[in-house]
Amino acid sequence: MSPWKTAASRTAIYIIIGIIWILYSDRFLAGIIQDPEALTQLQTYKGWAFIVFTGFILFFLLLSALRRERSLSERDSLTQLLNRHMFRQDLDSEIGLSNDSKRMLALISFNLDEFRQVNHTAGQLAGDQLLKDVAASMRAYFSGKRCIFGRVAGDEFCILLADVKDCEEAICLTQGFQQQIRRLRVQGHDLLTVSACAGIAIYPNDADNSRDLTTAANLALEEAKNLGAGYLRVYDHFFGENVHSRLQLTADLKKAIETEALSVAYQPQFDAATLEITGVEALLRWQHPEHGPISPDTFIALAEQQGLIGSITDFVCRKALEELKQTGLLGKKIPRLSVNVSAHDFDDDDSIDRFRSRFEFVDDWSVLQLELTETAAINNFENTLAVLSSLQKAKINISIDDFGTGYSSLSVLRKLPIDEVKIDRSFIHDIPSNEDDRTIVRTILAMAHSLQLRVIGEGVECKAQAEFLRKHGCHELQGYLLASPMPITELDDFCNSGQTHLKSMLATN
Repeated sequence: MSPWKTAASRTAIYIIIGIIWILYSDRFLAGIIQDPEALTQLQTYKGWAFIVFTGFILFFLLLSALRRERSLSERDSLTQLLNRHMFRQDLDSEIGLSNDSKRMLALISFNLDEFRQVNHTAGQLAGDQLLKDVAASMRAYFSGKRCIFGRVAGDEFCILLADVKDCEEAICLTQGFQQQIRRLRVQGHDLLTVSACAGIAIYPNDADNSRDLTTAANLALEEAKNLGAGYLRVYDHFFGENVHSRLQLTADLKKAIETEALSVAYQPQFDAATLEITGVEALLRWQHPEHGPISPDTFIALAEQQGLIGSITDFVCRKALEELKQTGLLGKKIPRLSVNVSAHDFDDDDSIDRFRSRFEFVDDWSVLQLELTETAAINNFENTLAVLSSLQKAKINISIDDFGTGYSSLSVLRKLPIDEVKIDRSFIHDIPSNEDDRTIVRTILAMAHSLQLRVIGEGVECKAQAEFLRKHGCHELQGYLLASPMPITELDDFCNSGQTHLKSMLATN
């Protein structure tokens, strides 16, 4: 109910009670008291009693309203944890007490991995319930400790551990809580897993005030998130240097994009049965003038964070199409060109026009294939679905990259207009020695066959992996065993002579 309606309803109740008291109290007293002098005296007492009684009612109503107002100003309405402002105030207080008693404090900053995908897949109500479950789990797990809890952003929480013995104790407690979070389940979606990254900063070792301590914990959290889901990092002073390095690297990357100092390498993909080339994947390379080759994992992640990924995708598409057109390979010796795209390519209503402008110089769009990860596929799902459907109608092939590692469910993926799935290299790597990975790969292949999807195994690095994939019906292979990524100057020669060696190497006995 709005404040105006609440105030109006309470005022109406007060007026009604007052009218009833005035109309009927006089009649009641006159009926039981016959002495006029005594009746006059009671009328005075009655007025005072009414004033005192209503005064008490108003006092408690105001007290209740003030408590609610204070609660709303201090606590997060969903989880009932302290909000950012009050958490910072309590952190300041604890630091002041710690200065007097020489206690050590541990500030833990953590957030849920891929929480946005929970909202997209299971809905906002399920996401809200998960946040409540995290808060309840937090209170339960740390119940025996002197702690302060806060929800400081959407899926970001802070815990202040007061009076910890050392950093090892803070690490042990945090790891235990991360295990607790992994036991949580998303309402109505038991197959969705839950995990959290965490960063720890210690007072007074890492900072001597609340602002710097919070910054240190957040830097540690960012380092953990850069490593992947479920990681924990303790603050180190070189993290601050890393921030400066990332800023400089970002500036260098912008310059490299503007001056076209990037290059494209091409890794061939092969028919698993005939070992004929079915296409190439365009892979971006960056040779830094001072630091040498920069890992794509580093600069692609940086481009995502800094909003440069669209420019990078534009460059790869333009450069690859120019080089393959100049050599006359595309559509002839190279039947298909695969390009990786990002979730940011599907963020707005101009996505379809952006893709069309990238490929406007291609006569036959059926030679093109877009590769996107599971996470990218279900990010902004409705818009992604519309864009992919439009592109598929234009004969562009759609492939799900790193299949099996994402946060999606098959019920979501089967709604997408896809032509191919790529089994992630993490499952293929241990095929020769790990039965669990062999089972996963067989399951993915069987599922893809039932859905009439092509399957490509990436990261094939040994003959045993290739033989297993061929035996169980994988359609295509890609990896260093077959061909390394190569510049355009080497690709034509490889198309002419490289496959003869492969056929003899993988010839079955």
